[in-house]
Amino acid sequence: MIDLQPSSEQVQIIDSVAGFLADRLPVERLVATQDANAEAEANQDYTALSEIGELGVLGLGLSEEQGGVGYSLVEEVLVAREFGRFLVSPGIIATMLAVHLVARPNEQAGAAEFAQSLQTGSIAVAPAVAVTSDGNLTGSEFYILDGAPADWVLVVAESSACLVPRADWKERRAIVAIDPSVTLERAQLGNLNGSHHCSDASLVRRARLLASAYLVGIAEAAQESSVAYVKIREQFGQPIGAFQSVKHRCADMLTRSSAAWSLTLFAALSEESRSSDAGFQVMAAKIIASDAASRNAAVNIQNHGGIGFTREHHAHLFVKRAHMFDLIAGSSALLKKRLLSADSPLRVT
Repeated sequence: MIDLQPSSEQVQIIDSVAGFLADRLPVERLVATQDANAEAEANQDYTALSEIGELGVLGLGLSEEQGGVGYSLVEEVLVAREFGRFLVSPGIIATMLAVHLVARPNEQAGAAEFAQSLQTGSIAVAPAVAVTSDGNLTGSEFYILDGAPADWVLVVAESSACLVPRADWKERRAIVAIDPSVTLERAQLGNLNGSHHCSDASLVRRARLLASAYLVGIAEAAQESSVAYVKIREQFGQPIGAFQSVKHRCADMLTRSSAAWSLTLFAALSEESRSSDAGFQVMAAKIIASDAASRNAAVNIQNHGGIGFTREHHAHLFVKRAHMFDLIAGSSALLKKRLLSADSPLRVT
């Protein structure tokens, strides 16, 4: 039997990160920056990158021999879940991943110093997702998420991941994002030159796990937001949470987020132990977590009623960020196709 409960030390990590985010990057910050002028600016989450680096979060899963904190992938997943709760910029997740890519053995000269700069938050990284899922890197078009303040861009394809200088991207042009709290560019990746860093599928699986954990955080935050609201919103002289239909919706939200979190943790443990079915479990976790985040975010709007549909409330931000993270490291549609053709861990040989 696998124990999915966090240890006391892991709880301390969770509490430390959650406390910092609640104080420094509460979800309400995104509502306050939705006016027309703020939408044109870079995401202000990057201003906290060095503070996040001081917490040791960006190098959390890197071994001490490599200059990191010395925890495992599981602790990184725990932190990514908290990032999802507070809708932290996707660039923070990309920076965590870039640390692993650069700190690998036999990397280019100066890689150790580069990795250290990434860990301290001195260098920012933005993620890129393909416009079309053809699996190619060179010559393909990508969306760069929150790339304005970033120095490097992390591209995650199906079987590899590459870190490319932002200056190497061609025909960059700003476009309007569905999520007003995130800047968006469309750009083309030309021929990769010697200034890039690439990794194998192991980093792709790590990216999917961190994205899954982030999506679980969205699902849980949406659920908690709904439960808090239905306790105080009254109709016909009683809280709406007393109505059976609302109770059932909230119970379904809890079921979805709990299942997604259990599967994400199981996938992380499978990857950490190098299980033969790790790839299968990671894809399954990403699919279930994406579904939980999208559906819980939508139900959260419904539970809030009229106020939930307004721009002044933060409920719509959970929906938009859930759709965005579904695309990172492979969309649900793509992963479902891959899962159908993959070897099942239940198959008897």
